[in-house]
Amino acid sequence: MLKNLKRNLLIGLALAVSLYLVLGLYADMGKLLDAFGSFSWGLLPLALGLTCINYLVRFVKWEYLIRVIDIRIPAIPSFIIFISGLTMTISPAKMGEVMKSFLLKDYRDIPISRSSPVVVAERVTDVIGVVVLGSAGTLAYGFGREVLVISIILLAAFIAVVQTRPLCLGLLHLAERIPLIKRFARHLEEFYENAYVLLKLRRLLPAVLLSVAGWFFECLAAYVCLRGLGVDLKLMLVTFIFVISSLAGALAMVPGGLGVAEGSMTGLLIANDVERTVAVAGTMLIRLVTFWFAIVLGLIGLSLYGLIPGKMDKTDLADATAEDA
Repeated sequence: MLKNLKRNLLIGLALAVSLYLVLGLYADMGKLLDAFGSFSWGLLPLALGLTCINYLVRFVKWEYLIRVIDIRIPAIPSFIIFISGLTMTISPAKMGEVMKSFLLKDYRDIPISRSSPVVVAERVTDVIGVVVLGSAGTLAYGFGREVLVISIILLAAFIAVVQTRPLCLGLLHLAERIPLIKRFARHLEEFYENAYVLLKLRRLLPAVLLSVAGWFFECLAAYVCLRGLGVDLKLMLVTFIFVISSLAGALAMVPGGLGVAEGSMTGLLIANDVERTVAVAGTMLIRLVTFWFAIVLGLIGLSLYGLIPGKMDKTDLADATAEDA
């Protein structure tokens, strides 16, 4: 897992350097530097603070979800494990945040098959949350419907299948007849049982409400970044642009949505009469505050994780992971 993290980070950084170089050339490097120079840098701490509030709200959601399936660990280690997972924001659709399950395995020998459905529930409720935030903008501005509709259809289909117990149990029993899958049967059944519980409507609703609240603060951070550049767009429109770009990046299933999220955001800003150079500068600042900042926090979390007492040595993490697989 740690090797995969290093590889994903290197790939992501390489993609980012290439991408931002292209964006810089598109915007005109000289004008882009001037745009950054005109930014009200005193607003940057506010934008970062709003992003941190998002993570704190989502940590509350993480605590709620792990407790739903009766995983209870002290708050500080839980917070460090949660923050560590932000490192894998660089993974496609953030599903690499299953790293948190590996850390729970390392910390308290909690089976990965038991805790990984929490990561799935996090992603499902995150998407529902941003869809809710973006819906008003779609109705008001009349575009972006395709991205929202695709997201809603995929989510509804996934939840419906998970909640159709006879179908899923039947598929699991069929899969158990396949020799290569048979030895994972117990883990698959445990994964499904926990996913089934987490994705029940009465369990989903509190998590979705927390997602809406958390991601709204991140939309506010994007709004502050644009205001710092002198861009005067309504908060609802900025929220809509941020949501559509984020969903497009997630649906593209590329590391961190790189390229797709930036391209969508820049294009939507330009479509709403933001000057090209300022649109690129705004996109870069928003991604710095809402994407790259998360990875930095994740790396700090991983460093702090190594200091938590009462767990296996960090070098044993890969072995623990292999044994549980």
